[in-house]
Amino acid sequence: MPVQPRPSDTFTRDNLLLGFSVVEFTPTSTGVPVPLGILSGETLQKEIDTLALERGDAGTLTVDREIISRFAASMSFELFNFSADIAQFIFGSSDANTTAISANPALAVANESFTLPNLGADSERAFVNLAGSDIDETSFIGSSITCDTITDEAVGTGDGTTGAVDGDFSLDYKPLIVADVTSVTVAGVTYTAVGTGLAASGNEVEVQIGTGSTSGNLQFHQGGVAVNVTGAIVATYTPSHAFANLTDYVVDPYLGKIRMLNIDGATDALRSGQPMLADYTYNQKSGQSMKPFTATSFEGSMTIRHLPDIGVNFVWEIPSATIRLTDDDLTFGADDFATATMQANINDAGGSNRFGTLTISSESQSV
Repeated sequence: MPVQPRPSDTFTRDNLLLGFSVVEFTPTSTGVPVPLGILSGETLQKEIDTLALERGDAGTLTVDREIISRFAASMSFELFNFSADIAQFIFGSSDANTTAISANPALAVANESFTLPNLGADSERAFVNLAGSDIDETSFIGSSITCDTITDEAVGTGDGTTGAVDGDFSLDYKPLIVADVTSVTVAGVTYTAVGTGLAASGNEVEVQIGTGSTSGNLQFHQGGVAVNVTGAIVATYTPSHAFANLTDYVVDPYLGKIRMLNIDGATDALRSGQPMLADYTYNQKSGQSMKPFTATSFEGSMTIRHLPDIGVNFVWEIPSATIRLTDDDLTFGADDFATATMQANINDAGGSNRFGTLTISSESQSV
């Protein structure tokens, strides 16, 4: 027999804690609540540092009083929800680098850069990815594909014994006409580009043009006389070759790829590794673009609603909260749904509502 009758417990079964909460975070920047969705984990964390007043009257140190000298509260959530507004927090994209993308069935792309493969004999057999997919192939007209400008190409360095012979130095890619070459300098001194056999006065450089194997060869002249040069040779030029769909290139409109058909041949206009530009239209889907890890935290407020059918219910309005990046791994896999960990610090908002207000109801009260 107990020394006293055991008290009956009529309240614990009505005040159990079960289930996950419904959580909304409202960023200060937008004022729009963002639901976190279905949770797979939820933890209230408290960090506490204590300060103890010790006394040694009895010869042994004892604690006369202990106070909490530091307190920090936070909530950790494991999420299934990877919607764009949640992904912004998970991947740390700042508001300035997060942009909504509207659907557009015929979005025009101008001067998208791509680079030709450098695969030797297979360069003209390989497709290159374009940024858009679901492309309108009819948008590839005569001027859709052009050569990009080559800016400040390091052609070579004259040692005082080279430059006078045609081909001692050559451009990486083939100019079609002399006007394609807009700048050639040697040790900072400008040489005017002219056609072969036309050097007559001043500093001039004869440029081989066209699609032949010698296109891009340079020969330097001073006063109409071929000369060797000394110093770094730098050139800027834009080959002006024209390309036709199904003759010079083919497009995979479904996957958004392009393949240039004539590369590196003796009479081909293009060479491996050459930068190109493309104009076309494609069916842009709606979405949101972001630049990961341009923000490490997000300020706002948070509402936690714990509303299960069994156990206590509570609503906690938190006036100041900060979502921050964590060092938890984001694991991808096919055997289960991925979950992301989100850390929300509960800040001291000051005033009379420092950490918000929590209203709790027992199971019977919440019915």
